[in-house]
Amino acid sequence: MPNVNVRGPEVPRTIEALDPVFTVSNLSVFYGDYEAVRGVNLTIGNREITAMIGPSGCGKSTVLRCFNRMNDLIPGARAVGEIMYHDENLYGDHVDPIEVRRRIGMVFQKPNPFPKSIYDNIAYGPRVNGVKGNMDEIVEEALTKAALWDEVKDKIKQNALSLSGGQQQRLCIARAIAVKPDVILMDEPCSALDPIATTKIEDLMQELTRDYTIVIVTHNMQQAARVSDRTAFFTAEVDEAGVRHGRLVEFDETSRIFTNPTDKRTEDYITGRFG
Repeated sequence: MPNVNVRGPEVPRTIEALDPVFTVSNLSVFYGDYEAVRGVNLTIGNREITAMIGPSGCGKSTVLRCFNRMNDLIPGARAVGEIMYHDENLYGDHVDPIEVRRRIGMVFQKPNPFPKSIYDNIAYGPRVNGVKGNMDEIVEEALTKAALWDEVKDKIKQNALSLSGGQQQRLCIARAIAVKPDVILMDEPCSALDPIATTKIEDLMQELTRDYTIVIVTHNMQQAARVSDRTAFFTAEVDEAGVRHGRLVEFDETSRIFTNPTDKRTEDYITGRFG
C-alpha cells in the first residue's frame, strides 16, 4: 500500500450511510446508444465527504453530474436507473432540474468566476432565486464560510478575475454556498491549483461538512485519503463486444479502501500498478 495519510480511524465495514442523502440504484448513463457508465450502486451519507477516484475515462465525472442533472444539458445523454435524493427520485417526471441544481451546487475543475465584482458574483444566485434579506449579510456569510472574507472584504467591489487561482476557486465555492444548497459537488476542484491553494481548499472542505454534504471527483489519491470519509473506486472495463464502460468497482470507508481493499483491481490502482 502507498504511504498516504488516511482521514479518521478505521471503522467497522459497512457501505450503508446512517443518514443517506443520495441512494443510487443500478445507475447507467448513456450518450446516445453508447453506455458510458454501467450499473452503479452507492449511498452518499449526510454531511460526509465522498471521493470518487479512478483512471481517466472511467465515468467519475459522468456519475457526479447525474447528482444535479447536469448531464441533461448534453444532447443525447440520459440516465437509467434511480437516484433517490432523500425520498425523492431526482429523475421523476415532476422534478424541476433547475430546482435540483439550486439544492445541489457544483464547483468545476477550472475556477469560473463571472466577469463581475466579487460582491456581484456572490449576490448573483440569491438575486436570481428571489432571495429576500440583507444582501450584504448574505455575501459576507458566504465568503466567510468559504474562508475568503478576510482576504477580500476591503476590495469587495473589485473584479473577481483579479483574484488568484486559489481565491477564485474559493469564490466559486462561496457562490455555490450563497443559495444555501444541501449538497456541494466538486469536479477536480484543485487540479489547477498550487499546493498551498490546494491545502486551503482541502481544509475548507472539511470545515464545510458541518453544514453540507460534499461529493468530490479527484485524480489525486492522496487528496481522497486526506479529506474523504468514504471512497468510490471506478475503472473502465471492456465488454465482449470490445466496448469500454465505466464501472464502480468498490465503495467503502476511505480507511478500508486505502489499507484493506476487497477487490484486487482497487489494490492495483492504489499501489500504482495501473492508472
